[in-house]
Amino acid sequence: MASEDAKVETPEYRPFAANVASLVKDFARMGDLQLQLMSLDVKQFWSSARTGVVVSILAAIAIVASLPVLLFGIAGMLERVTGWNADVCRLALGGAMTLGGAGAMWIAIIHIGHAAASFKRSQEELAQNLKWVREVLHHDE
Repeated sequence: MASEDAKVETPEYRPFAANVASLVKDFARMGDLQLQLMSLDVKQFWSSARTGVVVSILAAIAIVASLPVLLFGIAGMLERVTGWNADVCRLALGGAMTLGGAGAMWIAIIHIGHAAASFKRSQEELAQNLKWVREVLHHDE
């Protein structure tokens, strides 16, 4: 047994307010770092996706602008060459133009999807930060 005169060591005591302030400071720092990472990922995304977005817009404009002119012009020529009904020629050309535009749009969407992979970094970091917050808040349980 320890004598009554012996000094008993007590763990370092920090006031509750200091612990809360430290936790708030850590949360603020974590939030700042998360926003910086997200900003970097957004810049990287747009630098990679710019081509896909431009191609998508141009493909959409081309589809919309060219359909009336091309369908009627080429359908008339096709009708004269093949002897098909004018409605059948228009439908065939309309389908071909729609498939061509949809193919170009599909390629652009795939390109944009690859560029969006840069957000994976922010998602993983946010998941780790949330896991840490849960551990800090529930470490006594």
